[in-house]
Amino acid sequence: MNYRISAALSVLKIAVLSSAVAGPLLAADFKTGLDAFNAKDFASALDEWLPLAEDGDLNAMYNVALIYDEGLAGPVDKVKAIKWYLEPANRGDVTAQFNLAIIYDYGQGVAEDNEAAIKWYRAAARQADEQAQYNLGVMYGSGEGVAVDYAESIRWYRLGADQGHAASQYNLGYSYDVGKGVAEDNHEALRWYRMAAEQGNSEAQYAIALIYDLGDGVPEDNVMAVEWYEHAGEQGHVKAQFNVAVMYDVGEGIEEDNELSVHWYRAAAAQGHPDAQFNLGVMFENGEGTEIDFVEALKWYRLAADQGSAQAQYAVAVLFDNGNGVIEDNVAAMAWYERAAEQGDADAQNNLGAMYDAGEGIAEDNIEAIKWYSLSADQGNPIAQNNLGAMYYTGKGARLDRVQAYKWFYIAENLGSDYGKQNRIISAKNMRTSEVLQARKLARAWLAEFEILE
Repeated sequence: MNYRISAALSVLKIAVLSSAVAGPLLAADFKTGLDAFNAKDFASALDEWLPLAEDGDLNAMYNVALIYDEGLAGPVDKVKAIKWYLEPANRGDVTAQFNLAIIYDYGQGVAEDNEAAIKWYRAAARQADEQAQYNLGVMYGSGEGVAVDYAESIRWYRLGADQGHAASQYNLGYSYDVGKGVAEDNHEALRWYRMAAEQGNSEAQYAIALIYDLGDGVPEDNVMAVEWYEHAGEQGHVKAQFNVAVMYDVGEGIEEDNELSVHWYRAAAAQGHPDAQFNLGVMFENGEGTEIDFVEALKWYRLAADQGSAQAQYAVAVLFDNGNGVIEDNVAAMAWYERAAEQGDADAQNNLGAMYDAGEGIAEDNIEAIKWYSLSADQGNPIAQNNLGAMYYTGKGARLDRVQAYKWFYIAENLGSDYGKQNRIISAKNMRTSEVLQARKLARAWLAEFEILE
């Protein structure tokens, strides 16, 4: 991932009058402005520096530009900022060059102009400004203002990386990791990731963790993966927080630790990670690493469900269905089952079918029950398969069809349903041998296709 620095780091970097610039009076006026600036009296600083800028003082020009750029003495005015940055930039002031590039790059108060941004980034980059080198690398890599040129992108990243710029080191590592602009080289990727990671770059820390987690070019090492995930997680990297939570949850190459798992799930969940929110709900529902707390479970399930997580929507439905943590509410359960079912959740489809079948939370509707059982059964849900077989066996919501009933009982049995086995045996007693053979043929064909799809 490429992150361009949008720096107005220059807020604290004002130009200080050099001894080579004009006489004592001018220097005194400049210092008066400097004292006002340091006292955060930016309007007075502007009053002192603006006449000096109009007289051609480069330091004053830069400082006036900065005040307009940051809106320190009134509204932000990027047009005036550009006007006053321009001369210092043309005369080689690297910070003015960089700030001009940023304004044009992001279209701040002016029309976005990537070509102008490239021009000024390049001017600053040639003076070894590491942030300009990095941003120039991003623009060549993404084709902003120039044709995409990965080799040129790598060149600028490398210049920044060699100066110790962490984001450049990370992007250079990523380029080696995926073979973008350079030959793929996992060891070189890891080397640059480490440099960035040791400076606290959380993306690099996460990347190192993934390398060890997956054994990508190095021997798989879950202990190292956990260590680097935690480094990134401590800085708020949400994917790292989630991944390390899962590792503690399942004991992946490390000792299972549900309390630590809850800690990291909570950290990621608090940042809105839907899978972490769902898993945290599971931990509270089952009392893993924490006390059983259905109310807390429902809270986290709802947050994930509201983000569209089908498994969380199903979990919310089950809590309402069973009255765990809430008053039993079949209407609410029905609504949540439907949301999950429409996203293809097989368990929700089966339960929705069962509610239509029994008339819970809605008027009994066997046609709808058949529809949802069928969708779930086709995904391999043995409970739905058994239920669907029962509908065909009794002719409830469909024409009575013992062949179809036996077929679904047989499939359910083969996918682990004891009820399917019992019902297959019962249904066979009322069927001719030819019907049983036909049903088995249909079932075996379905199972063969399902196995291929799986």
